[in-house]
Amino acid sequence: MYGISDSVLALMFLGTLLLLAKLGEEIFERLKLVPYVAAIVFGIIIGPGVLGLINVLPNISLFISIGINFLLFSGGALEFKNVDTKKLMNYKNIILGVIEFFIPFSLISYFVFLILHSLLIAIVTGIVTGMSSAGPLTRLLSDTGLNKTEEGNKIFQEVVTIEISAVILFSFISDFHNKPITFINVLLTSLELIASIVVIILFSKYILIRLLEKMDANSKAHETTIAIIIGFIFILGFIGELYGFNSAIVALFIGIILRDFINDRPIIAEKISTVTYGLFEPLFFIGLGLYFVKITPALIILGLLIFAIALLIKPIAGFVTSKIIKVQPWKNALGTSVNGGVDAALLVVALTLSLVGRYDYSIIMIAITLLTLMVPLLFNINAPVIPVKKSRYVWEIVNSEFKNLKACDIAKTLQTVSVNVKNPISLAFKICTDLNSRAVIVTNSNNRVVGELLLSDMVTLGENKLRTYTVSQGRIVPAIKVRCNAPATDLIKIFRETDPPIVAVVDERGKFIGTILEREILKHISDVLSREAE
Repeated sequence: MYGISDSVLALMFLGTLLLLAKLGEEIFERLKLVPYVAAIVFGIIIGPGVLGLINVLPNISLFISIGINFLLFSGGALEFKNVDTKKLMNYKNIILGVIEFFIPFSLISYFVFLILHSLLIAIVTGIVTGMSSAGPLTRLLSDTGLNKTEEGNKIFQEVVTIEISAVILFSFISDFHNKPITFINVLLTSLELIASIVVIILFSKYILIRLLEKMDANSKAHETTIAIIIGFIFILGFIGELYGFNSAIVALFIGIILRDFINDRPIIAEKISTVTYGLFEPLFFIGLGLYFVKITPALIILGLLIFAIALLIKPIAGFVTSKIIKVQPWKNALGTSVNGGVDAALLVVALTLSLVGRYDYSIIMIAITLLTLMVPLLFNINAPVIPVKKSRYVWEIVNSEFKNLKACDIAKTLQTVSVNVKNPISLAFKICTDLNSRAVIVTNSNNRVVGELLLSDMVTLGENKLRTYTVSQGRIVPAIKVRCNAPATDLIKIFRETDPPIVAVVDERGKFIGTILEREILKHISDVLSREAE
């Protein structure tokens, strides 16, 4: 294409796609629309669907395929972090989730079959348009303030169950594709899927997590832990593919299993989130548009028809079950109807497995895109508006609130960033990197503050000294100390005027109590302002 080799051309295409995707997201964000829908639209326009400027080259297709795995892994690890597993696995929640998926799935599949006359395409359409996605719902609940309510938590748990139900059914359908439908084949396929799920879950829970914990404790760089996670996503995905379980779906389950490990380590979670949502997510969503065939009026009409069918049918199940779980009917009906995450990924997988053709893919993706755009708009019509009071000058609010707080009131609620002079300096280094602190307080055997170790000084020591030195052998510098009964407003003044990396809190006898970082003061200020706004 263009007289340039595909491998070289892919570099320009990927860069162009990434920039266009982020530009589109910014535009839609300002218009109060779902941001990543813009990436899909831009992909359709510059791809074969309209202008034909960029095609899905093999290198780009591979990149998008890897991106699907990352996206689903991050979805499982980061989006499901607030789900209580015990509540989720309650048999009532499972039954409700299955019902809420089965009703729209079966009805949409029936009507699509009447339109397209293909049972397989109808089933795939029923799965991807009838299911819900936890990722978009998370954003929707956060934007409307429902993420901190009991109703929001109930809706989220429903959607997680719906999503997992759809993923399992899709795995079964894709594995059974091109096999004769007999009792033996159905039984063997079911056993293969169950066995592969069990093996992946048990390995991830009892072997992978222990390996990661051991590496995290002994490794000096978080990149090693992240590399191990990525490596096993690929390896377990390969094993899943051998036994009929799609690698992207394997990644989703691995993410759910590792969610506690990852979210207990904010730096690792942040790095995974940055790579996934800064690189792979925009490329994935703009890549969805590159698989389109040439847009025609007939294709648009069919896409609109399936969209209308799904929009009318999907809320029914949520409306019916709302009385059972005691959530407002309109909230549950629309909250459990969100699309634009795993459903789109499953449709790409269906295309790569030849479950659907590119023409059918284009029709279904139009429906998913419109659902992704319209459901949040309908939800926001009745969504609660959080009133913002006209408040006093910011620092007057903060000072009035902080006058009633003492330094120890803040320090006792936070994790202590400190080491003993006898500890290995590698421990001080790990504490700083794990807690994202520029320094660590050093205490002696009498629990008195000796000083502080700066992270920048520890970095310059080199690997050998980090392994062998104790804290006492490091460059300990004086630390700022405040009394336990000092007003919290003094802390604001200290951080504003001297910008210390850390402050030590001591009692009246000079004994060490705890530490305070600047971000913790800022968090308290943010909490004060949030309460004022309510």
